[in-house]
Amino acid sequence: MGTVTKLPTIFERGPHLSGEAFCIQCKHKWVAVAPSGTIDLECPSCHTMKGLLKYPCEPENAVWVCYCGCHVFMISELTNIICWNCGVIQGQFTPNKEL
Repeated sequence: MGTVTKLPTIFERGPHLSGEAFCIQCKHKWVAVAPSGTIDLECPSCHTMKGLLKYPCEPENAVWVCYCGCHVFMISELTNIICWNCGVIQGQFTPNKEL
């Protein structure tokens, strides 16, 4: 007889997002499932961590989008806001030192 494995319940696994995904590196498209809060996905084609959900959860108000169409940004140590796709510096921010 086989071994019985206890699978985690939906509450133990936590909420997940699913849907169409694409890679901004190689443009590969696939259907992905990821835990809520996941920022980037590993592309199954080129294996870079530049996969994004095509329809991510976004705030109700306006979303900041680069001229290249990417909506993912990095914040450097120099307080620059940089587009993740094309690398163009989009602006600067001042860190809140009270936190």
